[in-house]
Amino acid sequence: MLEYVILAILQGLVEWLPISSSGQVVIFSINILGISPENAFTISIWLHLGTTLAVLVKMRKEYFNIVKTIIFKKGRYEERDVKLRNWLIYATLGTAVTALPLYFVLRYFILDSFSAISGDILTLIISGLLILTGLVLFFLKKSFGNKSIEGQSFKQIRKDSSISGLIQGIAVLPGISRSGFTVSSILFEKYNQDQSLNLSFLMSAPVVIASIGVDVLFGDGSVFGTLDLITIFITTAISFVIGYLTMGGLLKVAQKINFSYFCIFYGIIAFIFIVPVLIVT
Repeated sequence: MLEYVILAILQGLVEWLPISSSGQVVIFSINILGISPENAFTISIWLHLGTTLAVLVKMRKEYFNIVKTIIFKKGRYEERDVKLRNWLIYATLGTAVTALPLYFVLRYFILDSFSAISGDILTLIISGLLILTGLVLFFLKKSFGNKSIEGQSFKQIRKDSSISGLIQGIAVLPGISRSGFTVSSILFEKYNQDQSLNLSFLMSAPVVIASIGVDVLFGDGSVFGTLDLITIFITTAISFVIGYLTMGGLLKVAQKINFSYFCIFYGIIAFIFIVPVLIVT
């Protein structure tokens, strides 16, 4: 239980930084706690439940207004809420297009192949993806404009959100920062920085909930062989509390500090230490 508590605290802290919380959880699980790659991947998915609840609570007004556009046909919401609803719908659909194939490749090909060999190989894959995350953050962090969702047509919102969703789906791979990639993609579409961050976290909740459902359906029951209901409840509660309390402060840190260097340096160090070991063995 102590191991899972540590992972829940880690998830609650790093979720708000563009360094791939799932990547950090998987690397820590494999290399520090000795958890198998397949179980580490399952844990990284389920630990997002707590931080997603933190997002739902923190952004409850936005989600409530979106729900109103579904319940009421007219007169009780603003056009902005309809545009946010459409953004979530198309972004979620776009995410499914890229995330589902990548999930099955990772679950049934990479993990099944490498879990029997060594967690070091999976760590190298994650480290390579962290370097990719760092490069994306480095080159796209300054690419922003002054667009806002209020000033866009429904057609433009459909296009922008679908592209952002497709890119978000890539973050099913541990090492790819979901927030880093989605914020960068929205900035590249010339939205302003504040709205890019808000849209990124707004579109995260439906996808995380869906990913947990997919893992239950297609994960061959791995979650229930790894985590019991009490452990799920405790880790969810811990990551929720830690995530909720640290969200505001760490998001400000993420905006002020260029984490691209951290991701690139982290990935390179992993290669320097692990590759010689694999060559020798």
